[in-house]
Amino acid sequence: MNSSDIRLVLISIGLPEKAKSLIDHLEINDNDFGINHLFVDPENKIYDDLQLNRGVKETFFSETTPLAFVDRFFKKKDGMKELLEVLGKWNKAFYIPPKLDQSLLQGGTFVFDGEQTLLAHYDASTGAHSDIDDVIAIARGGGAGTQ
Repeated sequence: MNSSDIRLVLISIGLPEKAKSLIDHLEINDNDFGINHLFVDPENKIYDDLQLNRGVKETFFSETTPLAFVDRFFKKKDGMKELLEVLGKWNKAFYIPPKLDQSLLQGGTFVFDGEQTLLAHYDASTGAHSDIDDVIAIARGGGAGTQ
């Protein structure tokens, strides 16, 4: 996506020093993504402004969580391989958020073209993320919508 005029950014809860530590741990360099594309939100202001889902049910007890894992890891080609790769990297990357209740926040995926929202996906629960292929297609101009 670097060759097109698409800018990918990640916004997460946390502190700047933890973001740098995570980038280093995952061995992501600036050519791949890097620290210049990762922004942290210690006060979760953007999560609040976007009204992202949160709570104990959404984090631990939603029926969408096991369904998302089944889809991602058992129905997707090489899904189990991806799971093992992710778990292998995360085993030493445990970070406690600045505020305890931030551990109950769910994320989302958004694609903007200037002020126009091309995609707004609110994670319903843990693991219920947007489909990255759909996100890339929308970002490249192959469609628009809400997941």
